[in-house]
Amino acid sequence: MRRIAAVAVVVGLAGCAVTSGVRTEQARQVVLPPPTEPSTTAPVTPPPTNPTVPAPPSTAPPVTEPPATEPPSTTDGPPGTVPPDSVPPELADILDPGDAKPRRPYDDFVLATLVDLQLWWGENFPAVFGEPFEPLQGAVYPAYPQRADGIPGCGGAKETTYEEVSEFGAFYCAEGDFMVYDDGEDGILFTLADEFGQSVLGVVLAHEFGHAIQARTGVLARNVPTVVTEQQADCFAGAWVRRAVDGEATGLTMGDEDIRTGLTAMIAVRDPVGTDPFAPGGHGSAFDRVGAFQVGFTDGLKRCARLIDDPLPLVPTSFRLGDTDGNADYGFGDGQIVSIIRDDLNDFWSRAAPEALPELAVVAVDSADGLTCPDALGSPVTGAVYCPGAAQVLYDESTGFDLYQRFGDFSIGYVLGGAWSEAVQHAAGSELVGEERALLDDCLVGAWVADIVPGPDGTTPRGAAEIEPGDLDEAIQAALVVGDDRSEDDVLGSAFEKIASFRVGVLQGLDACAALPD
Repeated sequence: MRRIAAVAVVVGLAGCAVTSGVRTEQARQVVLPPPTEPSTTAPVTPPPTNPTVPAPPSTAPPVTEPPATEPPSTTDGPPGTVPPDSVPPELADILDPGDAKPRRPYDDFVLATLVDLQLWWGENFPAVFGEPFEPLQGAVYPAYPQRADGIPGCGGAKETTYEEVSEFGAFYCAEGDFMVYDDGEDGILFTLADEFGQSVLGVVLAHEFGHAIQARTGVLARNVPTVVTEQQADCFAGAWVRRAVDGEATGLTMGDEDIRTGLTAMIAVRDPVGTDPFAPGGHGSAFDRVGAFQVGFTDGLKRCARLIDDPLPLVPTSFRLGDTDGNADYGFGDGQIVSIIRDDLNDFWSRAAPEALPELAVVAVDSADGLTCPDALGSPVTGAVYCPGAAQVLYDESTGFDLYQRFGDFSIGYVLGGAWSEAVQHAAGSELVGEERALLDDCLVGAWVADIVPGPDGTTPRGAAEIEPGDLDEAIQAALVVGDDRSEDDVLGSAFEKIASFRVGVLQGLDACAALPD
C-alpha cells in the first residue's frame, strides 16, 4: 500500500512458463499461516492448451458473492480415510503407481479421492451439463525419482520426466486425458501435506480433475482466458470439498481443518505478485482463487458451470511502473505503513460512515495484554481494539510486526481496519455481538479496501492512497490466522466466514455490508 505520488503505467509480469506444451505456474517460496511454521512452495498446473486471447477488462460487473454463512459444523483433526477395499472394477486402474513407488502417508487418501471424484462426476455431470460422463481415459500417475515406468508426454514430448513434474506440482493433459502429480519426498505436495495435512492432495487433485471436466465440456477448445478456466477448476474443487465435509464422499471425510487447508492451498497456488491475471497463463491472485473455491463450496456445481460465461470479478493485481516489492516501510513515520493506513482510514470513514466519527489516533502497545481500556471494543486476538472514550485505537505492535514480516504491509491494514470498523459500528449504535459483529467488521474493512483499489484509469476515488499488488492476498492471510479454529466456536467467525465477508465488502461495497447480518 502507498500514498499516491503520481499516475503510472500498468505493466504485467510473466508468472508462468510453458514446457512440453503444458502451461504451468512456476514453483516459488510462499509464507503460509499456522498450524505449523510456514515455509513451503506452491503447486498446481493449469490446463495445457489454452490459447492466448485479448485481455477482457479487469473489472467485471458486480456479482452476488456467496453470503458469509457458516460452513457446516464438522469435526477436528485430519481427514478420515477408509481405504476403498471394494473399489468399483471400472475404477480399479485409475491410479498407475509404477513398480517402484515408495509408500506415502497419504496414498490411501489419494486413491479414495480419485475414486470419489470419478463417482461424483459420474453422478453429477449429466445433471449439470446434460450429457453422459466419460470417465478418465488415461491414468493418474504419481511421479517420483525412482520411477522406471514411463509417464506419457504432453504436447509432443514422448515422456514426462520427474524433473518437469517436480517443478510444476501437478497437471492434467487433455492430449492423453491423464493426470500427473509430484509424489517425490522432497516435492511440493509431500511438503504441503506434511505441514497442513493430506487434504492438500484432495484439493489439488479435485482442481486438476476440474480441467478434465473442461476437456469434456469443450471449454479447453474455446477462446477462454486461462484465469477463467482456473477460476472454474477452483470452484469445482470447492464443491467437492463441500461434498466431503457433508459426509457424502466415498471412503473419506473432511472437517474444519480441511476447509482451512483448502483455503491455504488456494493461497499457496496464487499467481506471483504483480502478474496480470489476464496475461497468457494467468491463474489469479489468492483473493480471486479463494473466492472461486468459496463459491463452489457454498453454491455448488451449477454455479461453477456458469463461470465460463459469467465469471467472478477479478481485482486488478498488476504492478505499476516504479513499484519494487510493493511494501511500504514498517513504522509510524511519514510514508510508513502505520501512518499511511491510519490517515486513510480516518479520511475514508469521515466521508463514508453513517454517523460522524472522531479522528482516531493509533497508540502502540507491546503485546496483546496491553490492549485494554475501560470501554474497549473488538477482540485482542485481532491485534487491535477501539477505545471510544479516548478516541484511540490500541495496536499490538508485536502481532502487527509479525504479520508484516510474514505476509506483507497490508496485513496491518486488515488489523487496523477492523478497529476502525468497530468505531463505525459503535457510532451507528450497532447491537451486534460476537461472531456477527466480527464478520460485519470484516465486511466494513473490505468496503474501505474497495475505495483504494485503482479503477481502469489507474486512479482511486479519493486519490489519497491506493492498494498495491498482493495487498488483498496479505489481508486474507491475516484473516486466515485470526479466524476461529472451528466453525462452531462462533467467536470471531471461521477463516472461511471472515474471508467471505471481506470479499463481500471489497466487491459489493458498503451497502452490501449493511445487509450482511441478515
